Amino acid sequence: MIFVQTWATHGSRIAQNVPMSRAEKQRRFERLVKDELSVLFRVARRMGCTPEEAEDTVQTTLLKAYRAWDSFDGKHLRSWLIRILRNERLMLLRTERDVLSLDDSDAVEVADAPVWNGISQRLDAGAVLTALEGLPEIYRLVIQLCDVEDMTYEEVADALAIPVGTVRSRLFRGRSLLRDALLSTGFDPNTEVSR
Repeated sequence: MIFVQTWATHGSRIAQNVPMSRAEKQRRFERLVKDELSVLFRVARRMGCTPEEAEDTVQTTLLKAYRAWDSFDGKHLRSWLIRILRNERLMLLRTERDVLSLDDSDAVEVADAPVWNGISQRLDAGAVLTALEGLPEIYRLVIQLCDVEDMTYEEVADALAIPVGTVRSRLFRGRSLLRDALLSTGFDPNTEVSR
């Protein structure tokens, strides 16, 4: 038997130093991580992975997470997994290219109107995804995590190892760029989307 910390599925710590066999540890890990697989795959794709690279990166992420499971503090499982995924992706990119930095960003601009003004809820999802793909990665990833995966600013900051203020500024700038990209394609917020 080994001793590990035990968590509820919502991520809060409920007991410490509970004896647990390796098989029990594996079942607990699988049960908690299972719900995060689709999120990890989508995030990997938004990081620029092909579908095959995304699968490989997610698999490597899960292996590393399982090995480090005993050191997981029980808070924000999704953020913890995305941080491992991000680090794995950056490591792969560094081996393929000379240098890549996800922390380079443009100056923060002040908006003259709320970000989603003029963009209807009737907007075609395909148009949004196409416009999202055209954004620089640092903005695309923050929008993916906050708006698509519905993570809090704090969880995104933790996952990307950046300050909460940087998350907010990148989200603001990214949403502005996304809105401009959608409007530049001729999107008319007053027109119904044909299905």
